[in-house]
This record gives sequence, C-alpha cells and structure tokens, in this order.
Amino acid sequence: MTQKLQESDIRAFVDSVCHFFQHSSGEMADVRSAYLAEPSELLQGYDFTGIVDVSGNWRGALYFSAPGAMLDQLLRDAGVSAEPGYEQQLDLIGEIANMFSGRARKALGHELEISVPRRCRGVAIRPSGVSRPYVIPLKWRGHAAQVVVDLQRV
Repeated sequence: MTQKLQESDIRAFVDSVCHFFQHSSGEMADVRSAYLAEPSELLQGYDFTGIVDVSGNWRGALYFSAPGAMLDQLLRDAGVSAEPGYEQQLDLIGEIANMFSGRARKALGHELEISVPRRCRGVAIRPSGVSRPYVIPLKWRGHAAQVVVDLQRV
C-alpha cells in the first residue's frame, strides 16, 4: 500500500528552500503556499530545471525550476565575476536540486535513495501520474521559481 506525503514532510522541503536562499544570499525567499497539482497536469517549468529521481521506500522525483536571471544573480552573489553562462547555470540548477534532495533525505529517512541530478533547459515538468505532486512556488529578488515534490512512499 502506498502512503502520501504528510504536511510535516512538505515542511522539510519548504525549510530546505528557505535555508538555501538564506545561506546563499543572506536573503530569505518568499515561499508561497504549497498546492497540489493534478497527477496528469503538465507543469510549466522555468528556463532551467534540476531533476532528482527518487527510489527506495519512496518513488518519484524532486524538481527545482528557476529562470536564468535568478541563477545569474545567485552566481554573482557567489562571487562569479564574469557574466554567468549557460554551463554555470546548468551546474547551479543541478547543485540546488541536489541540495534540496539531500536535505529531504535527512528529513524523510535514508530509505529515500536519490540519483545524481539531471539538468535541463526549458523543460516542462511531467509528474509521474501516480499521485498529486506538491508545487511549492517561491519568489526571491523579484524572480519566481518552484520546487515540485512528486513522491509517494511505497
């Protein structure tokens, strides 16, 4: 029998988002209310998306999708002196997705096995269709982004 994520599980992802932006820039992201998307709904991603596939006692995927301008600002905050480029943006989106999934693993248990992040440009997010994914929208310095949690405990 499968088990759905609980509110406390979603809180772990929200806390992860808050921690990342606070640590990276000294500025909190404005995390909006999470909502449930339809299992068959194709979710519009932003310019870049990091995807971490999940297995073990959990199945599904975790997504972080952000516009290139947000990633550029984060890279400049990290001290990148030249104008950030495509490869740096891809590296950063993968690092962010990996960080979110690592913190989620601490919260949800070590049975949550995570893959190396896949990094994509301009991708729509296609949920697994097994359960309703949680979408966690956020804003940081005027840039919108989202975390999508498409997990189910098996």
